[in-house]
Amino acid sequence: MRLRTRVWLAALVIALLDVLLGAATLFSWMVNETRFDRPTAAFDTFVEEVEALPGVTEVSGQRWVEAPIFVDPISQIELDVEQEHLPALLDELCASAHPEGVSWSLEVPAAAGGVMSLHSQTDSSGRALSGGTCPSFGFDAVSLVDELDEVAPGMAVQPAIWENDRFALVSIEETRDGYPHLLPLVQNAGVLLAAAGLGPDREVEINSTTLGATILPGQEEPYLALLADLAEDHEVGAFWADGGSAPMGGRDHVNVTAPAAQHAAIESRIGASGLHIADFPVTFHEP
Repeated sequence: MRLRTRVWLAALVIALLDVLLGAATLFSWMVNETRFDRPTAAFDTFVEEVEALPGVTEVSGQRWVEAPIFVDPISQIELDVEQEHLPALLDELCASAHPEGVSWSLEVPAAAGGVMSLHSQTDSSGRALSGGTCPSFGFDAVSLVDELDEVAPGMAVQPAIWENDRFALVSIEETRDGYPHLLPLVQNAGVLLAAAGLGPDREVEINSTTLGATILPGQEEPYLALLADLAEDHEVGAFWADGGSAPMGGRDHVNVTAPAAQHAAIESRIGASGLHIADFPVTFHEP
């Protein structure tokens, strides 16, 4: 083989390796959702304007693109805002002339010592569904924060509209002390739904590391009674009921953490509750 041919083949191999390496790198970026910062003077100025608003602290903004197209930037701003300044903040954001959409994450320290975590609705890439700077939470954030502070003082809660259009109240505190501290959310599910500006026919899901319960309209009192009885009389430390979130083809069920000596009584109490979960099979876990 002539030297020139060998050199040409070597160059071709190197070029192919470079292409394969580049493709592998790009694929890795896609799989890992690698972000590439794309700051602009306009976005930085907008972040500074937000930071200067009354009651706003801990502001952090990011503007980025993702592989493989590296265009159509996504913008996000995180901040803390005092409860009394939340209405004015939202008014300012909705009146902004900033030309790009922004997704928002707000931590709201409440007057009674709790924290409300608010996240605007986004698509799977984190892009704001509203298309502008006005945060769209899917509910009345100001009224809901005030009501949560009233009925669940001191609690850390993240309200959200989940993919199944279910209104969820998620406890963002890790605890191994059972779920009785969460019962005010169950008791006031209908009140909180109204405060959120949502219809009374919607379900409310209470979600935490120790409690998962879907409250159907009118079920606040019987569900509260069931959960209180299980915790107080049957040593239940954790309770999760699927209530419509089971996988396709799967069956809704209840998971309970409790001593073995209580299993029969617990199953009987759930069956007699009159709730939509009364006929669900129960799986027990030892504490």
